[in-house]
Amino acid sequence: MLYDHAIDEELGQMDIDAEASLKALEVSEIQVPLRSLMRSCITIDIAASTQDAIDLLIEHHIGAASVVEDDVLRGIFGERDVLRKILNKQIGDLTQIPVTQYMKVDPITASPDDMLDTAVMYMANGGFRHLPIINENQHPIGMVSIRDVISYLVDFFPQEVLTLPPNPVRDALKAREGA
Repeated sequence: MLYDHAIDEELGQMDIDAEASLKALEVSEIQVPLRSLMRSCITIDIAASTQDAIDLLIEHHIGAASVVEDDVLRGIFGERDVLRKILNKQIGDLTQIPVTQYMKVDPITASPDDMLDTAVMYMANGGFRHLPIINENQHPIGMVSIRDVISYLVDFFPQEVLTLPPNPVRDALKAREGA
């Protein structure tokens, strides 16, 4: 095939480049306190409607909000709740349905002094993308999302992640031969 030599050469160069730039994070680099990654916490009162909660997510461009009662975390409401439990279902007027009907009750939480590896473990094991950060009084003080974790990790590999070359094999197979 016309592209065999070019593909072999490109793949060989990619192997050399990958070996030369192979990096690993040190334990100290993933032992970062969550306080350094967390974003400010957006909360909604437990008495709010589901529509109010959805509007809050949209207004603040966030994926999840902490649901509080007297400033104590009682649950978390997020975009997945909307997608899985509400969208395309005949459930009635969302302004009349309390957020408590669709929120995740008593979510897993972390403290600001917990480390990044703890958050990653919680998220991976629990299958969720947002981790509320609370203080000793159970007051939500922040939120760490999988986006925050990925952004932190990308800082260690900006060249590798942000400048990935196109896949030469895939491109070569898509190319048309002849006229």
